[in-house]
Amino acid sequence: MSTLDLVRQAKHAADDLSNSLASFYEDGYPAGLTNLTESQRQTLAKQLATLQQDLAKVGVGPLS
Repeated sequence: MSTLDLVRQAKHAADDLSNSLASFYEDGYPAGLTNLTESQRQTLAKQLATLQQDLAKVGVGPLS
């Protein structure tokens, strides 16, 4: 897989995470919800892990 393909894959993972965050906020805030459900937390954790893995494939990792 080329580097650009890996970057596209990471962008897709970032979009998924961003869309979930926006959706959870837009659905919850007007309804007066102030906390995420366990299911929402699990979804975000999985999407974050996928994004981190995809970024690592192109040499991007946490700053130390």
